[in-house]
Amino acid sequence: MTVYEAIGRTLAHLGQTTVFGLLGSGNFLFTDDFARHHGGRFVWVRHEASAVAAAAAYAQITGNLGVATVHQGPGVTNTLTTLTHAVRERQPVLVLAGETGRGLNVNQTIDLPRFAAAAGARVERVLLAESAIDTIARAARTALRDRIPVVVGIPTDVQNQRIEWHDPVAPPTPNAPRAVASPGDIAAVADLIEGSRRPLILAGRGAVQSGARPALEALGERIGALYATSLVANGLFAGNEYSVGVCGGFGSTLVPRVVPHADLIISFGATINQWTAFHGELIERSKVVQVDVDAAGIGQYGAARYGLVGDAAETAAALLAELERRGFSSDGFRGTELAEQVRSYDAAAEVEPAAVEGLIDPRSLCIALDEALPAERTVTYDSGHHHWWPTPFLSVPDATGFLAAQGFQSVGVALGSAIGMAEARPDRIAVVLIGDGGTLMQLGELDSLVAHGRRVVVVIFNDGIYGAEVHHFEPLGHGTEHVEFGVRDFAGVARALGATAAVVRSPEDVAQAIGEWLPNASGPLVLDSRVDPAVRSERLQEAFRQH
Repeated sequence: MTVYEAIGRTLAHLGQTTVFGLLGSGNFLFTDDFARHHGGRFVWVRHEASAVAAAAAYAQITGNLGVATVHQGPGVTNTLTTLTHAVRERQPVLVLAGETGRGLNVNQTIDLPRFAAAAGARVERVLLAESAIDTIARAARTALRDRIPVVVGIPTDVQNQRIEWHDPVAPPTPNAPRAVASPGDIAAVADLIEGSRRPLILAGRGAVQSGARPALEALGERIGALYATSLVANGLFAGNEYSVGVCGGFGSTLVPRVVPHADLIISFGATINQWTAFHGELIERSKVVQVDVDAAGIGQYGAARYGLVGDAAETAAALLAELERRGFSSDGFRGTELAEQVRSYDAAAEVEPAAVEGLIDPRSLCIALDEALPAERTVTYDSGHHHWWPTPFLSVPDATGFLAAQGFQSVGVALGSAIGMAEARPDRIAVVLIGDGGTLMQLGELDSLVAHGRRVVVVIFNDGIYGAEVHHFEPLGHGTEHVEFGVRDFAGVARALGATAAVVRSPEDVAQAIGEWLPNASGPLVLDSRVDPAVRSERLQEAFRQH
């Protein structure tokens, strides 16, 4: 068989069913072989950046490898932003990239190792035909083991050479043994718990990846803890009456009223960065214990006073067993008036929407979406002024129901992420929230969503400005005319591309548009939401504190 046939077969042998990408001469043959002869699904996009964003989203939602493929040269360089995003989000992504033939120095030749290094990704290259199968398999193992994107360069002249097939070594299984903190460390943290009156359990990405919710909730029940999550773990404690939701700047107004009263915070798989700790203000009076499988991650942002190296679920179970052995239990935080506030909290009830004719308050928009959409949903958004609004008001059913496309804090990633999210969970309605600036950066992906027929609600916060810049610089006395572009007719563009679309100016418009689309939804619904540009997030200035 040829090398390109071996690559298609290797992907299938490794259990891959879906590849995202944009085809050129450098990646056409092996992608076509995978789809045509191995039952693979090729999901095309209109820009290579979206291919990597989609693969990263697919990896996060499924917990498995995400695969993207791009053409040589400019096809590779077009991925730089989303490749960096995938690195920051620690997603196992395999990027199969064409390379110009060996010994050639043509326009599309690039230094692939230096490019991958610039993004923080790893690189492999198929320089000999006989190494193709093992190189692809090794790259997949690396991506899954180290949770990092790996770019594999495949020169065009190698792809047509002939090799003999052999079974590659498969990637590791997800049920490998997990690290547990030492008994001495477990005992020391149990001592802290016994001395605590108001403990709080904070869960991050590591807790999601280890499936730690049952163990964390059992521990919380015994010690009377409240629960919170970092942004990327949003939804982990969905439905638990003692959860304050997302901790930090993206959380609700409940968070600063409750979290600073915790005298002990036990973090499982969360780095406790400036966003989660709100520049330290939420945790400055608390003892902080950080549990992480990666010793290098403990104390990375200076928050932790105590560190345990171990898997989130296993360490929580070990703490619970030690406390049971001691016969310790407590009402803890749950016996306080603050806990009652947590149980009865309604974020929507605290909103006093701005009343401007023909415009919708962005908070009201999110509340209306929450009420109109099915509870079983997946939600994503990228950066921009709009990203401060959804989390407190738009619920998700579990941790796989949320994806923050903000690893690089980039505008223009969310539509690509929505493509991968919708492919990963076609049983759920996918919801993507995006600004008008970000929409125009990736407008072509509306066409991709229409063509692939997935049920995606695209909510465009259409205020005619780059809101983050306007609301940051205008109060400082700077003119902002260079970031004020005017409102565009996204509904009209979406309809021209074949999508269902509606202009939204009120909560009633949201309910009507979704109500009419939902019963027979077979493609995207675009909500061109004319949001009030004067409504400014109170958290915005804090976000720029260190800039």
